[in-house]
Amino acid sequence: MTHKGTVLLETERLILRRFTKNDLEQIYYNCWSEYDVWKWTNYAPMTCIAEVLTNAGMFTDNWINAYDKPDRYSWAIQLKSTGEVIGRLFGMHPDDRLKQVELAYELGSKWWNQGLVTEAVKKVLPFFFEEVGVNRVFAYHAGENPASGKVMKKSGMIYEGTLRQACVCNNGIFDKVMYAMLAKDYFEKSKNTL
Repeated sequence: MTHKGTVLLETERLILRRFTKNDLEQIYYNCWSEYDVWKWTNYAPMTCIAEVLTNAGMFTDNWINAYDKPDRYSWAIQLKSTGEVIGRLFGMHPDDRLKQVELAYELGSKWWNQGLVTEAVKKVLPFFFEEVGVNRVFAYHAGENPASGKVMKKSGMIYEGTLRQACVCNNGIFDKVMYAMLAKDYFEKSKNTL
């Protein structure tokens, strides 16, 4: 893989970019302060802005400086219409041997059911396959959180299976529902849409 880091990407409605320290309040109040968002994650719940730094270790100097690493993929999801940061799209655990990366995302509930995360994922997939040279992009969701799975399906990812009681999050232990897209799936689909 040829890592590029968190590059600026744009869609019709979104700017996907690196976080800055100035984004802390917006991402907290628009997304991470909501129980319905963080219950499906496994990072420590954040009940105030200070806990983003202390409990989750986010927005610290080390967290921001991680952007210096070419294999760091952590996009702020920013609305073009208002300039607000409303969520995050994260390319986690890049694995050079398997040529794969895991996707995770969070979005404030005010912006659910508008296709925004799907739009973001559909922009990031070509970047990973065409620019970075990834062979496999995968994601999973808790069985009790099917809305996250809809994003994966609408983005063209393929259901791979369900691992029973293998997903732990702040809401408990659930079945882990796996989706992925391979480079051959992506390029075959791209060729057929030309």
